[in-house]
Amino acid sequence: MPYCPKCGKEVPAGAKFCASCGAELQAATAAPTSTYSPPSPLGDLGSRIVAGIVDYIIIGIVTGILAVLLFVGTIAGLAAGPAMIIGFSGWVGGVLGILGIMWLLWLIYFSYFEGTSGQTIGKTLTHIKVIKEDGSRCDFGSALIRNILRIVDHLPFLYILGIVLIAATEKRQRLGDMLAKTIVVKT
Repeated sequence: MPYCPKCGKEVPAGAKFCASCGAELQAATAAPTSTYSPPSPLGDLGSRIVAGIVDYIIIGIVTGILAVLLFVGTIAGLAAGPAMIIGFSGWVGGVLGILGIMWLLWLIYFSYFEGTSGQTIGKTLTHIKVIKEDGSRCDFGSALIRNILRIVDHLPFLYILGIVLIAATEKRQRLGDMLAKTIVVKT
């Protein structure tokens, strides 16, 4: 079945005008093909997983150091100040505080590196880079969008949604990439 070159709708064979948009039809045209051609070869799932593991180890080490410093500071403060009883709620608050610090570090780390150079330390080691779909450099705004949405890509656990989307989409994009209009390419 031919298609209108102006609006892309199907038109009857031999029609002189498109019934949808009224455009004059010169000759029957085949269905439009939409195969994406990235500016560089796309990064593979394995490289992205290894890069993520490296980056999460780095963030974990920094968070661990900050947690120890926070704990030591708290103990020193308790010893110097009035006696304070830390119960279950105090420990839960401490754990939530550490998780909050870890999330903030994670957001800053990924957004800064991807927004400035397109590569985190893990991505540099695995020779992949984040760029915009059109081949231009990833800017800070796009990096921030793609990294805020990592929370969703982590669902239901262990990055399952992100992995499924990377494996199933033509541009190998997770949800954050789709909304930020970014792709990961080999360098």
